[in-house]
Amino acid sequence: MADETSSDVDVELGDDYFITLDYDDGTSEECEVIGIFEHDGGEYIALGPEESDDVYIYGYRETDDGGFDLLELDESVFDDVSAAYLAIQDQLEGELEG
Repeated sequence: MADETSSDVDVELGDDYFITLDYDDGTSEECEVIGIFEHDGGEYIALGPEESDDVYIYGYRETDDGGFDLLELDESVFDDVSAAYLAIQDQLEGELEG
């Protein structure tokens, strides 16, 4: 079963949305929400840390109170979902270029 990651949501003015990831060691990291996407019946979220070009991918689940949970992915699921994310990015880039 996936581990849940706690998150506080900070929405900035404008078109960009940011999430603060709070880690178990007491540190936190601001990440821009790149997008939420579906793959094989699940929902996932791609986050871009402010201080890096990395992309973090988590499972995404809306809660009854209007919030959401981020779910860590097992390695096998992560590899599959990462490939799906890259395919979506390639498709979007192709549409922008075309």
